[in-house]
Amino acid sequence: MKLTVLGTSAGFAGKNDACSSYLITLAEKHYLIDVGPGSLSSLQNHIGYRELDAILVSHLHADHVSDLYTLRFAVFIAQREGSMPHPFPIHMPFHPTDTFSFIESNIREEFHISEVEETKVLDLGGMEVRFLRTRHPVLAHAMRFEYRGKVFVYTTDTAYFDELVSFCNGAHLLLAEATLQERERDLEETGHMTARTAGSLAERSGANRLVLTHIWPEYDRKISLAEAQTSYPGKIDLAERGLELSI
Repeated sequence: MKLTVLGTSAGFAGKNDACSSYLITLAEKHYLIDVGPGSLSSLQNHIGYRELDAILVSHLHADHVSDLYTLRFAVFIAQREGSMPHPFPIHMPFHPTDTFSFIESNIREEFHISEVEETKVLDLGGMEVRFLRTRHPVLAHAMRFEYRGKVFVYTTDTAYFDELVSFCNGAHLLLAEATLQERERDLEETGHMTARTAGSLAERSGANRLVLTHIWPEYDRKISLAEAQTSYPGKIDLAERGLELSI
């Protein structure tokens, strides 16, 4: 498996960045995780959108899903040309229902939408994907990818909770949200983690490597890195657009 970071910003796209979006590559298969604003542009630095095999969306907040609206037009043209399957597979939660209904009404002609649920296990080209509902104001799911003994976990947006530790257990690569810094620790109750808490999650779950992402774009990321290092002694990377990591 290979992880390519397409966007890392929380809330809105920072300068020369995009919001949450990541590409998992397995052999010749490409799976897009979250489609935040700016992600379609970033994707094309690595592969053409016609090379995608499926899309997975963790939750329906705009900074994780809004580029679906623009991607829809590209997919429409590609499908007319016969260069993409019709309909194209996408996996996402169906809640909040009003947000899902709006999204579905805009993309239903181009996409086959399957519901992401905590009990569901996907098989994507031999790669097993499991889901865990996180602690966030809207329905959101962390994702655990396993292939030939390798494990990659993406926390998506979440506050810390004990079940998340076991879900991340033994991850070779843990991509954890680190929206906040210690000065705003009281905001963790809004459904996010500080970088220090993300480090604690990596330590408690026995992760081999930690990548911090979903950082507020106006923060000094060096501070986030330093705070995570106080709770996790292992290898830590700051996610940045274009970062590629083998798993």
